[in-house]
Amino acid sequence: MFSTLDIDSINSFLKICKKEIKKGNCYFVGYRKITVNGETISAKQALINIGIMKEKDIWNHILSLETEDCVKIDRDRDYFRDMNSEVYIFKKNINQKIVYIKLTMNSRGIICISFHEST
Repeated sequence: MFSTLDIDSINSFLKICKKEIKKGNCYFVGYRKITVNGETISAKQALINIGIMKEKDIWNHILSLETEDCVKIDRDRDYFRDMNSEVYIFKKNINQKIVYIKLTMNSRGIICISFHEST
């Protein structure tokens, strides 16, 4: 259960997120390898497994995220990104699959760190 402060933070993040996506300031980390259901696959293969063929479709799904889709707010622990930023973790039903979505932002815009079937 999120506190009122957390809910305000999620709402503010989603508002900024949607604004930046509409401006084209959004980036998908598509070069990573991830493990989904015990199988190591590329981030792009994970999209195909969900039924998403074009990267732009990721952003359309992210634009439809609601506060209730957020399951966790955490600190970004990746040394290659801004360690002082937060990551917002969402789960959303897309094409009859529960999809795990991890987002953060920096001076360049919104970064989609993860977009794959939830394990």
